[in-house]
Amino acid sequence: MFQVFLSTARLLNREDIQHPDFETVLRAQLGGPDHRLAELNGELARIGTDDPSALPLLLEAGRCYLDKHDYVTQKRYAVQAYECAAAWGDPIGTAAAGMALGVACCWTGDLRLARIHADRVAAYLDGLDAADLGPLLPVLVDLSWVETQLQRLPEAEAHQRRGLRVAEALGSEEHWVLLQVLLGATLRELGRLADAERHTERAREIAELRDNGIQRELALIALGEIALEAGDTRRTHEMAVRARAAAGSLTRFARAALMLIGLTMIRTGEPQDGRDLVLEAAGGKLLPLVPVGARTRVYAGLASADAALGHHAEAVRWSELAMRTTWACDLDRAMGYAQLAHAEALLKPDPGGAQRAADLARTAFERVDAHLGLAAAYRMVGMAQGRLNRLAESTAALARSEELYRGCAATIAADEIRLLRMTTRSAADRATEHDQAAIECLSPREMQVARLIAQGSSNQQIAGALNIKTNTVQVHVGQILRKLRVPSRAAVARLVTLAEATELVSGQVRRGNN
Repeated sequence: MFQVFLSTARLLNREDIQHPDFETVLRAQLGGPDHRLAELNGELARIGTDDPSALPLLLEAGRCYLDKHDYVTQKRYAVQAYECAAAWGDPIGTAAAGMALGVACCWTGDLRLARIHADRVAAYLDGLDAADLGPLLPVLVDLSWVETQLQRLPEAEAHQRRGLRVAEALGSEEHWVLLQVLLGATLRELGRLADAERHTERAREIAELRDNGIQRELALIALGEIALEAGDTRRTHEMAVRARAAAGSLTRFARAALMLIGLTMIRTGEPQDGRDLVLEAAGGKLLPLVPVGARTRVYAGLASADAALGHHAEAVRWSELAMRTTWACDLDRAMGYAQLAHAEALLKPDPGGAQRAADLARTAFERVDAHLGLAAAYRMVGMAQGRLNRLAESTAALARSEELYRGCAATIAADEIRLLRMTTRSAADRATEHDQAAIECLSPREMQVARLIAQGSSNQQIAGALNIKTNTVQVHVGQILRKLRVPSRAAVARLVTLAEATELVSGQVRRGNN
């Protein structure tokens, strides 16, 4: 098997990779960009990149460029490492370089080449006994991440569980923690949120025990991502804030935490600030600091933010960028989220178009049995049908969304859908013009507080979610009670629920942040 792997290495690189002469690249990098890279590049220039001792230097330099978000340069170093290992018949080095190249391709968008290398490395590893996998454990970690990015989730789960057995046998806690987090991410994608949280929480506990800051940050971000899928924005915000505080400056983990905070703000009624945070964390409109396969979800969040702000043309532009990313990915999950971004952009100005986009998203998610994506698609179908005054269809779609969310253990998201479903049919009849006018008189911040009251949040929880003091929340609650002329928080919750359900049905009530 490995002889076939080696014999096609150079042909594969000639056909699939266009890059300048590596000596030119190396000379351009001799001045930096930091001390360690200057050392590595200087040594590579001295010994030459065809020497077998150059292989570890090329791989380490590639990891440094990865940490600096310079994925194009990382890919060039991975290509050179791959050619070097293949030329010397080094199977472990070739596998390591192949996966370094696969990782780079997941960032630069060449998913076809990432698949080729993932397939070849997987075939090589499958031929090894567990005892021989020890030196290749880092390669197995990279392979499982690449498989997740390629949305080949059963394969990713199999690699991760195999890696966990090897790491446990070797007593390698570092790799064990990384593989637990990666397994949690795979299970999240598969819609098994309870299992995902269990594995990730175990990783966090071990990282805490070992006082490993980087792994703790990674686990906290992963827990935040699981909570976001479950609809638990309070827990998402809490995990992201803790991770960001631990990460310090804008490292990769700090950026990921910042993005989670931004996406949470978009969902909890702060679309402008949330949108700005997401763009800051992602490096701009093209999201260069997000792996290609994950970009469509971020674009969907940005489309939702601008749609909430009434910037419908901008929301459509986000959905168009999502579509372009989808063409590069050729992944059904990515297609589904791109269509959801389009539906978000069209929901208010063109609910019929939003319904058609949501139906396309549903079809894409059904092809890969993506239950969480399906739940979001049915939710969007229900919202669009509601705006078209098709109450029976809206209720049926929302019921299916709730069922799917509950099947994934996304209890909070399911409860929110249930509340919408129960109030949709009665909202148009029960919400009076006085109710609508009362809701509209709230300021944007008061509307954010009122929504969190409707979700059952305490003053302390509201303060945490909005990053304000508890005393400030108390002032807002008093103002809300006075403006709505109601005696209790329960009455506030009823008015907010009815008003927003009425908007779902007829589009007559404007949200407080519009």
